[in-house]
Amino acid sequence: MTTVSVRLSEEERRELLKYGNLSESLREGLKLYLGKKKSEKLIRRLEALQSSNPVKTSTAADLKLIRQDRNR
Repeated sequence: MTTVSVRLSEEERRELLKYGNLSESLREGLKLYLGKKKSEKLIRRLEALQSSNPVKTSTAADLKLIRQDRNR
């Protein structure tokens, strides 16, 4: 397993400890961050596809595709 060092202020450390173990809180935060970045990338790709293809899709269909991709 890879080790990552993180510099935190005392205030940031206290805030993270409110949510449990420090390493668990940081790990969960990284997962959320990476998931957000992946979603943003997929949305940009979807927008590019929609702009190049005149066929319109509904918001519900877009959300369904994003959720399916997240669950892979």
